[in-house]
Amino acid sequence: MSEAVNQHDLASPVPVGRRNFDIVEWLDHLEKAPPALFKGLSRRQMAQLMSETTIQHLRRPTEILRQGEPARWGYLILRGRIEVSFIDVNGNRILAHLARVGEVLGEVEQFSGLTCAATCTTLPDTTVMLFDAALVLKHMPADLILSNFAGIFHDRLTRDNRQQSVAMFYAAEDRIRIHLLGMTSDQNPSVQISQTELAGFAGCSRQTVNRTLAQLRAEGIVAIQRGTVSVLDRDRLSLSRPGGDQVILDGAPIAPHKDIA
Repeated sequence: MSEAVNQHDLASPVPVGRRNFDIVEWLDHLEKAPPALFKGLSRRQMAQLMSETTIQHLRRPTEILRQGEPARWGYLILRGRIEVSFIDVNGNRILAHLARVGEVLGEVEQFSGLTCAATCTTLPDTTVMLFDAALVLKHMPADLILSNFAGIFHDRLTRDNRQQSVAMFYAAEDRIRIHLLGMTSDQNPSVQISQTELAGFAGCSRQTVNRTLAQLRAEGIVAIQRGTVSVLDRDRLSLSRPGGDQVILDGAPIAPHKDIA
């Protein structure tokens, strides 16, 4: 269960700039996963921006943005992951995205003044940098902000198109495999996710997830321990199920599976 956070409670975290080596440490960390929103800033400019902002480490799952409510802050993920979910008019909860290090959330609401389009909940041990529109405008020229926003929206459009293709044309077992590929990488082969959450992303039942993971574990493709799924063999996970001729690359389907019933 996540705990909702009062936005005012996040107004006064410990400033990053209190100790210089803290900034250096985070800058080194961000160079491995450059934030799309701040693309084009030099290391010195990014250090200046970070010296005026705050970071927050959230040990437990925490709701930092809530659908339909104003967003006091935008968030840059420094460490960990954040679950993005949406509730439709019938009360169905849809898991839309699992945001990673370098991604930003709430930036659209910051600049538009609109309420949150989705709810964002941190996974355990996630660290975020808080920012608002005024801070971004202070440290970045308008043309660079516009360019970076366009890049972010393009990436999201591409991701949404892929997810739509997966949802429409792939069998449940393949959707599970695709989402596992998309949530992990060679550098980060493990993902903390429950079977219920994975079922939400894949749009299938928990029983189907349980059966698929058991088969993948038996084949030595994944390992499962305490709510964590670790991909042991990405090449084999990226292949379609026996009998298919499709190949999946890093969660991006090349062609729909023939068996879509």
